[in-house]
Amino acid sequence: MTNYPYNECHREQVEVLGIHTSYYTAGQRHGRDPVILLHGTSTSGDSFRETMHELADDFWLIAPDIPGFGFTEDTEPYTFPHLVEWLASFRQALRLPRTAVIGHSFGGMLATAFALSYPEDVSRMLLLAPAILVAQTWPQVPMRWSISMGLVDVGSAVTQKPPLVQRTIRVPFYDVQGQHHTVWERRMRDYENARSSADVIRALAGYDVRPLLPRWQQPVALVWGEKDHIVPPTNAAILKHFWPQADVHILDECGHVPMIEKQRQFQTIARSFLTPA
Repeated sequence: MTNYPYNECHREQVEVLGIHTSYYTAGQRHGRDPVILLHGTSTSGDSFRETMHELADDFWLIAPDIPGFGFTEDTEPYTFPHLVEWLASFRQALRLPRTAVIGHSFGGMLATAFALSYPEDVSRMLLLAPAILVAQTWPQVPMRWSISMGLVDVGSAVTQKPPLVQRTIRVPFYDVQGQHHTVWERRMRDYENARSSADVIRALAGYDVRPLLPRWQQPVALVWGEKDHIVPPTNAAILKHFWPQADVHILDECGHVPMIEKQRQFQTIARSFLTPA
């Protein structure tokens, strides 16, 4: 952790489908494909802060706050088809060429849905514990993700009780004690700004993308924490069945957030995968 505290990456704003959209950037334009990074539930584009700082010398990285999270406005209907069109319009608004996509958890599902809808615009996918099989395991998901069914029914996973929030933001981590204190400060802010967490759970429950998965024939890598109890690492073998070309990395002593808990390992995997032979 010698590089902590990492400063927040440069943040910009753009209007996308009438949605005031915030996004973080790092790195410079060059010959390689730009990289879009899509965060998970109850977080924001800032969850990739470490990754963006460490890869900025080699890649151009763009991490939007997905609608309903961080500094991006809410949107309706909260469905994957709508979010895919938002992401396609975001890419057009920034005039991005063909992109690589990194997606974590919910963001991994959005990355997959986007790549299946716009395969000509995506060169490769790197997915961290993607929530692709959630529709198959509903209704166990809210309990596993520490979101009560009551909160899902209300429409928000944000609680006003700080002690509960402090416990909840630690649930995805295996090594809670090993994290720098600024990680918790950032996750607390993200959780307080996560207005659409419950909307995500409902959207995931109603969107089964499995029949479409074999359409993706381009490079894909899967990264999972061995101790991930939110999106089980056993899902990697199921996805490997659909994507025999996938590179699979299971990281020891790691929970649901490999880009933070196993930063160096993940950054090495990402740098290698994002650099075509």
